Amino acid sequence: MADERDAAGERGKDSKVFSYLKRRKTREGVPTPHLMEELSAPKVDVPVWSRSLAPFGFVLIMIALGVGCILLGGLPVGVMFMAIGVVPVALVCVLTLKALPRALGPHRDAGQEELGPYLGAGGDERVRQMSPGLVGEERDVMEWNRAEEADRTWRWLHEAGVAPERVETVSDDGTRLVGHAIVTHPESARWVVVAHGFAENWRAGLTFARRLSEGGCNLLLVDMRAHGESGGQWVGAGWLDRRDLVAWSRWVVGRAGAGARVALMGISMGAASALQAFGEPDLPEQVRACVADSAYADFWNAAVNAVSTGMLGTPPMPAHPIVDLARLFLRLRRGGYDLALARPLDAVGAARGPVLLVHATDDRICPVYMAERLAAAAPEGSELVTFPSAGHCCAVFADPGRYWDHVLAYLGARL
Repeated sequence: MADERDAAGERGKDSKVFSYLKRRKTREGVPTPHLMEELSAPKVDVPVWSRSLAPFGFVLIMIALGVGCILLGGLPVGVMFMAIGVVPVALVCVLTLKALPRALGPHRDAGQEELGPYLGAGGDERVRQMSPGLVGEERDVMEWNRAEEADRTWRWLHEAGVAPERVETVSDDGTRLVGHAIVTHPESARWVVVAHGFAENWRAGLTFARRLSEGGCNLLLVDMRAHGESGGQWVGAGWLDRRDLVAWSRWVVGRAGAGARVALMGISMGAASALQAFGEPDLPEQVRACVADSAYADFWNAAVNAVSTGMLGTPPMPAHPIVDLARLFLRLRRGGYDLALARPLDAVGAARGPVLLVHATDDRICPVYMAERLAAAAPEGSELVTFPSAGHCCAVFADPGRYWDHVLAYLGARL
């Protein structure tokens, strides 16, 4: 009898253990609900220059201790102190210097699939990367919707005789910018400038092109700075790109005339760029609308989140001092800038009109709280539309009907 009680107790313990482990992985690759809540909880990391210099201060202190020990006759201890100070900091600096150009340097070869990264042959894999953990019906719905849109977009491009026209302009700082215009309504003054995300190119905009064209708009799909054919030494993170979108808006007005009615639309980094451009005082008055899909509230916190969680495919690493050193080294490089300046949250309040924010609730790269902060700071009349069961930049595949109902209704009212 006692043995039976002991066995039952052990089974009870096991059931509790397995129940806990089961809760920790409700879907493949997805954190437990409480961990997901933690990842999605609002976090505000404030950039401070002193953190960039702290590693070098640590080195100086350890060298001073080492020298002191050596002068007192403790050579081995002194050498140990100096090694502890110099070696780890040197390794982190080398790692950051090597990673910086890979992450924020030019992305010229951003993929040449005809329909871009989402609608091309690798689209399903792209959606899975952006929406980790989706299985069963959720994945089936997104893959079906993506495949259907890919087929319709291909037919639209080829059977309707739509030919993207390569065009160029120049930004304020002399950077040459390249884009592709798709003019399906030559008589229309309605244009949408579409800005892609990090490490993509103009073809990512083809995800939205057919629907926008059928909504009566001409399109300008741009290569963002340091992407594709556009010039630039560093990825702009939305800060440098805001001025590029002002330049593109002027190009559209020059092409369509003073009666042009223009909207900015972007995904991820492109969305952050569009929000910042929409608040620029010298943006042409013809720009009347802004649609931001999966925007971050500020690049700094997006970078801290990506580095610390490994959500961009890198091993999870301490964000500090890596992000701090990256900020310092980029600021000191030729053509560099301060990463902390890329803050759509500060710019959206100065937007010239209501904005439309679109965001997936399962976005792990730019958590939904960022969109909520943007919505709270946006002008009166702005709207935030959220989509469950989708990841970063994938709301358009989760529920295309609802997505385009909101986007086209907003553009129809503004343009």
